[in-house]
Amino acid sequence: MEELVIDRRKADAGQFRPGSFEKLATKMNEKFLGGSFQISHCKNKVKRLKEKYQFATDMAAYSGFGWDDVKQCVVVDNKEILAAYLKK
Repeated sequence: MEELVIDRRKADAGQFRPGSFEKLATKMNEKFLGGSFQISHCKNKVKRLKEKYQFATDMAAYSGFGWDDVKQCVVVDNKEILAAYLKK
């Protein structure tokens, strides 16, 4: 994915340009012999990663949440804050 960004395969709007996922699937299949990566697999993985990233940044911005550099995850001060966030 880094190579695709470096090769300017990402448009200004943050989306990958047409043909990028085909190129990614080809590179994955070359890297992992016997792999059967398809374009749809790559698109779905990127979509899920975007959702998880957005969720983590939203939580980290909410009062009472923080980031643990050692564990590389979002942490919460107490369960009440987490319960209030989940109700939102």
